[in-house]
Order: sequence, then C-alpha cells, then structure tokens
Amino acid sequence: MTQLYLVDDDQDVLDSLSWMLEGMGLSCQGFNSADNFLQKVDITLPAVLLLDIKMPGMDGIALLTHLSQAQSPITVIMLTGHGTIAMAVHSIQQGAFNFLEKPVDGDKLRTLVAEAEAHTLEKWQQKSLQSDLLQRLASLSQRETQVMERILEGKMNKVIAAELDIAQRTLELHRQKVMQKMQVSNAAELAWLLADYKHLIQLKGAEPS
Repeated sequence: MTQLYLVDDDQDVLDSLSWMLEGMGLSCQGFNSADNFLQKVDITLPAVLLLDIKMPGMDGIALLTHLSQAQSPITVIMLTGHGTIAMAVHSIQQGAFNFLEKPVDGDKLRTLVAEAEAHTLEKWQQKSLQSDLLQRLASLSQRETQVMERILEGKMNKVIAAELDIAQRTLELHRQKVMQKMQVSNAAELAWLLADYKHLIQLKGAEPS
C-alpha cells in the first residue's frame, strides 16, 4: 500500500477517518494543518492525500496548488463539508483527483483511495522515466544530439552525414554512441522510447562540441 495521509484541522475528523481506514486494513498518518504536513512529508514520493478544503492558515486549495507547482506525484482527494461543493469542483480544476463530502461514505472512500493509489504510482513511474531520460539525453554531446534528431526524423545515414558535413563512417560512430547512451538497440527502439518525450530533446547548437 502506498503511503496514505490525512490533513484536517478537526481532530474529530482525523480520528474518525483514521478509524474508518484502519477498519479497511489501511493505515494513515494524520496532520492537523497543511504546514505540519509540509514540514514532515517528502512530497517528491508517491502517496495519497485526503485533504480538507477549509482550514486556518494554508487551506486545502493552497496546499493543492503548492503540490501541483512542485510537480509532486501525490494524488489528492479533497474533503468538503456542506457549502463548499463549488470549491471542491474548483479543486478538481486545480489538479485534485476527486472529492468526498463529509461525513465520508466508507464504500466511496475505499474505492477512491484504491483509484488514487493507482494514479499516484502511475505519476511516479512517469516522473521517474522522465528523470531517467533527461539523464540519458544530458549525456549526449552536441553532435550526438544532432544525429539523434535526424535519426528520429527517419533520415538515412548518408543524408544525415551530408547535412552535418561529416564522413559517413564518422556518422556511424556517432550513431553507435547515441544508441549506447540512450540504451537502445536500433532506431525503432529509440523512437518508441522518446515517443511521448520529444519535448525533452534540446538542440545544442549547430556546431559540434
């Protein structure tokens, strides 16, 4: 089970939801304020957060915005009381996964927590993959980046060599280095690897380093 957190300034809510979750076989860590949560939790790790909207100091929307700006993989389920439904809908627009009305329905809670867990793990995996790809791309020289760009465009070796004004043998060596550093065997694997991440590729200028 992914780490589960609960943030609510009402101790009764903390106690009752913790008891409900424990009855489902789920353990959670509770906090009575957003500041307390941020001081003690590593928001770079995957987790599910049950978050009250209306709290003194930093409220739920502000914490949600902070997590979003920090690109945290934590998936947030907002807790809303009577009269804050519009705020809950707004929180969805700000990146919340879903919301629950108080008093919380146990069946809905169980379902949403399970869905949120799958969601946070997916976000974490995507973030980890992107970080790994950035490291691989950073290892490429300027010339290797230029070669890779043209490989992804489907150009033949002789065409790439002519465009970069280098010998075809030199091009082949650069191509081999690209495959090694990107940890792929061929152009098809390279294209598949970067299919959703071409925005990460940054040309390093026209002149080789």
